[in-house]
Amino acid sequence: MGSSLTHHGLQRSSALTDRFGLIDNAKAIGIILVVLGHSRGVPDYLSRVIFSFHVPLFFFLSGFLLKTSKLEATVSRNVIKTLRALAIPYLLFFLFAFAYWLVTRHVGTKAVLFAGQAWYEPVTGLFTGLEPDLYVDPPLWFFPCLIMTAILYQVSRKFMAVPASTWLFAAIAFAVTMTWKYAAFRLPLGMDSMWIALSFYTIGQFVRDKRLLENLRTIHLLLIFSLSSALLLYTGSFNDKVDLANMVFGMRPELYLLTSLLGIVATLSVSGLLPACGVGRWFSANTLIIFPAHFVFLSLVRGMATSLHIIPKDYNYALGWSVASTVLAILLCIPLAYCYRRLQAFIDKPAMPGITAG
Repeated sequence: MGSSLTHHGLQRSSALTDRFGLIDNAKAIGIILVVLGHSRGVPDYLSRVIFSFHVPLFFFLSGFLLKTSKLEATVSRNVIKTLRALAIPYLLFFLFAFAYWLVTRHVGTKAVLFAGQAWYEPVTGLFTGLEPDLYVDPPLWFFPCLIMTAILYQVSRKFMAVPASTWLFAAIAFAVTMTWKYAAFRLPLGMDSMWIALSFYTIGQFVRDKRLLENLRTIHLLLIFSLSSALLLYTGSFNDKVDLANMVFGMRPELYLLTSLLGIVATLSVSGLLPACGVGRWFSANTLIIFPAHFVFLSLVRGMATSLHIIPKDYNYALGWSVASTVLAILLCIPLAYCYRRLQAFIDKPAMPGITAG
């Protein structure tokens, strides 16, 4: 990106990742909304708004951050890199969540829910990649879906330019959202939700390619945020709760893509109004840790609060609890992120001095 970016969160970050402050802020806002959306007590209207765009936002950002150099590499090399970047954390965080489930499956409501279930049955979810099967940690569905999305997009770009791929995948996604209610079964490893994810992924790459985030001033960002957020609330009021993980697009599926894009635009514009900061960079750098880990920590916080009689078993969860548990779950991710980085460094360490990965 060019050097003409303004100072309102759009400048390059000073971090080694060399990403925009705007993108770091957007990832921070997005992951906070993901955690909040999965916490108990979120009002229905707020939950509907969050679910309308929080995961599409991450597919958009993944597409935006895709470098041209990666598209120029061979398909086989990109497949290996994609699997290394996403399949390893997918496996590690599944094992983390599975271990927690094994320890707690006889406690509280889980004792009734999983009564008589064999201890090894959750392993099925690791191979199907479907959220209903990944009940030990439902957000893990995002990983196989992103793997399939990234690979198919990179393959398609060997034959199509950015505009052509953008229009094609947007049209396919719209067709899928309109007809999916007639489907009789789900496809494994995100190969059905992938077609929706591809539309956001390729739009992210289109925005990067056309440099649409450059030269935006404060007044532009304010106007874009005001308009997009107002339209988001308006279009969202016509639909019920949607859920990309379960291929649920509401009573008005024709509005799904539009509403999601409005949420993405609103998030990007407010992110551009915020200054680049260390907090945003930390969230951005640890998104793929918070994304799968937060669900376990929300359960842990809720279980500890009940066990210590901080809240009664019949507690009426409300927005106050949602915010508090979200903060605590994110705080618990801090030491986990440190441990994960150490483990990642060990895995990436060359087997012999002087030998590095090709």
